[in-house]
Amino acid sequence: MTDLNQELNWEQVLFSLILHAGNARSKAKEAAEYAENGEWQAAQESLDEANAEQCQAHKINADIIRLEASEKAVPFSVLLIHSMDLLLLAWSELDFTEQYIKLNQRVKALEVEIAQWRSPQN
Repeated sequence: MTDLNQELNWEQVLFSLILHAGNARSKAKEAAEYAENGEWQAAQESLDEANAEQCQAHKINADIIRLEASEKAVPFSVLLIHSMDLLLLAWSELDFTEQYIKLNQRVKALEVEIAQWRSPQN
């Protein structure tokens, strides 16, 4: 469990959450860009990295929730709100990217099929 009881480390904990959630969001956007270009393997690798970063962010978030559940005071701050906001945004971005990759794969498959129909050899 992350050491959340030390006041000096509280900002570090929050910045770590922000870092991992931000990395997850950036990697998800990168995955979407790869998918847009039909680079499926690179898209999946970036999505996997995004999910790994999101998992790290989620672990920190779970530690914060456990701290609150154990009736210990969680210091309230704008930084806490920002970290939670970014975490939720990253989750949303990941969900969207997974759907976007699948959609791009379907569109590409349809484009290939249409190109075959239009081919003069048919």
